[in-house]
Amino acid sequence: MLPAIQLVQEITGGLGVDVAVEALGKPQTFLQCVQSVRDGGKAVMIGLAQSGAKGEVDINHLVRRQIKVIGSYGARAQQDLPKLIKLAESGIFNLTTAVSRTCKFEEAPQAYRDLDKGAIAGRAVVEIM
Repeated sequence: MLPAIQLVQEITGGLGVDVAVEALGKPQTFLQCVQSVRDGGKAVMIGLAQSGAKGEVDINHLVRRQIKVIGSYGARAQQDLPKLIKLAESGIFNLTTAVSRTCKFEEAPQAYRDLDKGAIAGRAVVEIM
């Protein structure tokens, strides 16, 4: 069992969480997301993966535990961003591993092309100043 899953199991008394959100688009975190939810729970995938990336899960695990895997693309920035900022400030997220590329403003068009073709896994940050 992966350390992150062990921690979720300890915190929830072995039940798992109601909803888990995968935001990095990596096969390992896809699997962790699915493994961390309780019976009947939801694993929501919002992270875009590198082109052609596969996230393998045990089908019987999904079926027997009635886990719902949901893909979600889009956001409600005005409602969600203030909440996410508070969570980030609390230290609950390790944001240093969430960014896979940083680029200058002039390089943004190439970064968007790379993102579109799946050459960037995780997140890219465009520095404006």
